[in-house]
Amino acid sequence: MSTPPIPSAYRFPDEPDAVELRSFTHGLQPERVPHMMEQFTEDWRQHGVDAWNRVPNHWRPDTDDPVGWWTLPTYLGDEFVAPLLGAPAHTCILQPSVHWTIQCLLSSPEVGARGDEVLVSETAFPSILHSAQRWSTLRDLDPHIVSPTDARRVDREALLGAIGPDTALVALSHVGFTTGACLPASFLRSVAERAQRHDALFLLDGYHAAATRPIDVTHLGCDLYVGGLLKEASGSAGNTFVYLRNGLDLTPRLTGWFGNAAPFEFRTKPHPHPDVRRRFLGGTTAVAPMYHAVEGVRLLLDLGLDAVRDHSLTLTDRAIARANALDVPLRSPRAADERSAMVLLEVPEAERLAAHLKEHHVYTDSRRNEVLRMAPFVWNTTGEIDRAFDLIGDALAAGTYRSRSVDTSGPVT
Repeated sequence: MSTPPIPSAYRFPDEPDAVELRSFTHGLQPERVPHMMEQFTEDWRQHGVDAWNRVPNHWRPDTDDPVGWWTLPTYLGDEFVAPLLGAPAHTCILQPSVHWTIQCLLSSPEVGARGDEVLVSETAFPSILHSAQRWSTLRDLDPHIVSPTDARRVDREALLGAIGPDTALVALSHVGFTTGACLPASFLRSVAERAQRHDALFLLDGYHAAATRPIDVTHLGCDLYVGGLLKEASGSAGNTFVYLRNGLDLTPRLTGWFGNAAPFEFRTKPHPHPDVRRRFLGGTTAVAPMYHAVEGVRLLLDLGLDAVRDHSLTLTDRAIARANALDVPLRSPRAADERSAMVLLEVPEAERLAAHLKEHHVYTDSRRNEVLRMAPFVWNTTGEIDRAFDLIGDALAAGTYRSRSVDTSGPVT
């Protein structure tokens, strides 16, 4: 059964008829965010430097858990990120960006010791591939790109066959950002088993999966799971995360003094922190973003991720039915078990159609001018899906949107 939408828990733009369908890019602002940012400024004013040691626990006010700015990355990782991922305690930590996490990982000598090949599907988000390519000029870690199928999906057979004794790391996107296709758990477990057999690490990028469905990282068998709270989790920028399986020992060379075992002893040589998670911290952590990081997560966990997923399926069911009625091809999967929160429509001049919809306060986006992307979420209703597709149908029938100008003043649509 679909969960009723919860628009009152989020802050909408000053447009009474706005339909926000871009949760895959940036979630709506949770209603508590302004309050939490006020708490940050007040803690800064009241406690100054002592806030690094202790501030009031605004995140779990009903507990006696001590928290300070120094421990926020691990505390929020335990309390909010771990439940999103079905992860054990003491395995998750907040990060400034997934890019930073990948750089730390590739700087770890334990990665290169496993092999000289980083296996990446061409469908993965470019930051992983770009990082592997750049590191290949610095150390013996060469990217091996696995081409996609004709349907732009991960070629599962080819990828499994490519994992071998030279493989140091396998990196995949849990959900494809250009297809909305979710890799099934059975395949991911096969990847994990094959990687383990060859002593390779398995990294899963869940930026488009986490917060949209229940996830169990231990069941999937990945060594690392990265993602962010920017999108459906509505945590804004600067709030990403990494899960590191228990027992995984990595010593990133890019770690900073926040990842040192005894930073305030000011030793002349670095000593890795005993908590492997903290080794993925750099210099002084940006505190302000962490104050509002988990307000969206809190809402989703209160709803229950099963209910969040059910509602998502109901909305994407409606979107697919309306696309079928318009005879619009889909690039995203139809099958529920392969479907993410995204629906991608193959339409002519997708950028111009997105601009046309934006003029009517219906917010979507496009990729490469080939597809119109939408991802209805917990704040949306089936009625809003119908409104969006009524506009799409009218625009496609008239065709006039295809000759309109498009504002290219910014990179984000």
